[in-house]
Amino acid sequence: MAFLPGSSLAQDPATSPAPTPTAASNPTPTPLEPDYADMLTRALDEGFEGFQKTEPATPEEFRDYLHLLGQIVEMKTSKEKQAKRTQAFLSQTAEAEAAIANFKPPVINADSGLDAFDSARLDLWQALNWLAALEKIAESRTEQNRISFEELKKAQSELQALQSTGTPATPQLAWQRKLQDLRVAVAYAEHQARTDSSFLHADMKLQKARIKMANKYLDHLKGRVVFLTGLLNVKREQAQKDETESAQTAKDLENQVKSLPSSGTFRRYPELSSLLMQGLENQIQISEYRRIGLLIRSQIWQARHDIWNTSDPKSFEKTARAVNDRMQDVQTWHPLIANLNAKTQERRRAAQALLDDPNQKAPDTIRPLVEKYFTQEDAALSKWETEFDHLVQLLTLANADLTERRGQLNMGQKLNVAAASLGGEIGTLWNTEIFHLNDSVFINGEVIQRPSPVTLGMMLTALLILILGGLISAASSRWIRARLSARFSLDANTGAIIQKFSNAFLLVCISLVALAVVKIPLTIFALLGGAAAIAVGFGSQQLVNNLISGIILLFERPIRIGDIIDVGAYAGTVTSIGTRCSQLRRADGVEILIPNSIILQGTVVNWTLTDSHVRQEILVGISYTSPVEKALEIIAQIAKSHPDVLKNSDTNVFFHDFGADSIVLRLLYWVDKQVIGTANRVPSELRLSIYNALSAAGISLAFPQRDIHLATATPISVQVLPPAAH
Repeated sequence: MAFLPGSSLAQDPATSPAPTPTAASNPTPTPLEPDYADMLTRALDEGFEGFQKTEPATPEEFRDYLHLLGQIVEMKTSKEKQAKRTQAFLSQTAEAEAAIANFKPPVINADSGLDAFDSARLDLWQALNWLAALEKIAESRTEQNRISFEELKKAQSELQALQSTGTPATPQLAWQRKLQDLRVAVAYAEHQARTDSSFLHADMKLQKARIKMANKYLDHLKGRVVFLTGLLNVKREQAQKDETESAQTAKDLENQVKSLPSSGTFRRYPELSSLLMQGLENQIQISEYRRIGLLIRSQIWQARHDIWNTSDPKSFEKTARAVNDRMQDVQTWHPLIANLNAKTQERRRAAQALLDDPNQKAPDTIRPLVEKYFTQEDAALSKWETEFDHLVQLLTLANADLTERRGQLNMGQKLNVAAASLGGEIGTLWNTEIFHLNDSVFINGEVIQRPSPVTLGMMLTALLILILGGLISAASSRWIRARLSARFSLDANTGAIIQKFSNAFLLVCISLVALAVVKIPLTIFALLGGAAAIAVGFGSQQLVNNLISGIILLFERPIRIGDIIDVGAYAGTVTSIGTRCSQLRRADGVEILIPNSIILQGTVVNWTLTDSHVRQEILVGISYTSPVEKALEIIAQIAKSHPDVLKNSDTNVFFHDFGADSIVLRLLYWVDKQVIGTANRVPSELRLSIYNALSAAGISLAFPQRDIHLATATPISVQVLPPAAH
């Protein structure tokens, strides 16, 4: 049975009317009465010169004439063969229908039942696939029939145009009419071939009968077939036997490879010997693929046995994944088979060319030996291809077994299978290899590179360990700081150092634990040392600068947590000293992050480095008529009586300057910078108290004054202008 490539079904010739000779739009068929085969033979025997004695043809027309005759003869021969095959299909269909009508259930036992069941299923699938292909061909024939009909109309239109002139006046016109009549005959024959659907219908009818017969067998065999362990052992023993035979074949091929270069027959022909050597190497490769295929065959038989006999629905999905993986592995061999076949034929042609080359002077006795090598290679390829087809069929049967068993599960079992399938998919994704690393190990004094795969699951596990470990490390370092601070009365800065370094130590330990859990070797980081150094030297130099500056700030302690500092345009209280930056809080509550390198390398004013005492000043201007001594006494008394002015520090009031408008008095006093409000509240309260006390004492505060002097040495000119006219 075979497909008819290019065929299509336009309409059934039994119901489609034949073209009538009314007009060019309805072309007239040209009967295939002449013996076109005889005409072709005579034309070929005569040749162009002999043909010209009877017909005034040009060389191009003669070639066209031969081509048209060849087409008609070929289509006639094809039609005869197709008619015979149609009769064969009809005969086979009749036999199949008779067998269906008189169906007798096959007698099976525990050993033969599964093979009969598999054979019936394979027949059913083959017939279904074949029928689907034939139906597609039938669907495509409508368009092909339309094209052939248009070509027939065109050919007959041209013929009618030639016939409309009446009797040909010259031999040339008669020849043109004869040639066009032949073109019409070819177009009509092609149209008939495309519209004749008897062959296609006979094949479709046969496939439907095969489907019905296969279903009969399957209906009888379902529920009666078992897959016992004894049958599994038979299948595995057969696979083992074939594997032993394949291993022996590979061993024989290796011996041939060793003996071929030293063979006296081929030693004088190195190019030919090289071609044969390549063939032997290909056969060794084929033997290895056969061995792998036989191992897979044993695994699939075991999987099918488990499917037929297991009571655990979850194991179905595990088996399904194994079968699917094996199917994907085997499918990659298909292009390899075609490639090896093509290379074999190419080498066969090259060997034949060498044998035919007179310069090689190859004796006739060497030809059978060369042919023997290529025949051996063809046989190896053919055997592997057959085993490949059987393996694909076995995998297909295993998938069908899984589908059938799934259909027999109840709802609860199906949910279990779905859960197992989802778990399997997650497991597959979890074990997906992202990349692999080479680990160097010492074995017997030698360094061996061992690949270490890194999977998605390993990465996620390491990430989870790092996240949880980071949270635990942060909490643990805070607990350590609190315990040590309470036990040893540590200041805030020392506590911060302990917290940060304990956190860093715990993070390093957690990172090592994460690498150990996911089995990532530490030796790979030795290979990354150079790359890390380059990264630090170029891309991370600012980050490293801030990190080192932070460590210096923590140990050298030029600033501490709680210090009040000025850094450039920023001023505030230090609330945190990190490894990358320090945090300031301004008096207005704004948080400022300043890189540690700026603090370490720039100018910093630390108001509380040794103590928190800060001197402040207030300037007071009184009038020139006020008693200065009394004012000094009042201001000093007010400053000393304020509760936030330090009593153990000097508080002084000075006659500061003769101002342009006032006598300037200067009050100097000390406050504690860490007391809230000393920057603005204390000066404000002192100014208010000084103002009230001086006012009560009759001492007036000065204000800006300006003296105006008039130049009266000459009279002042006064002019009275008339009102402006409207």
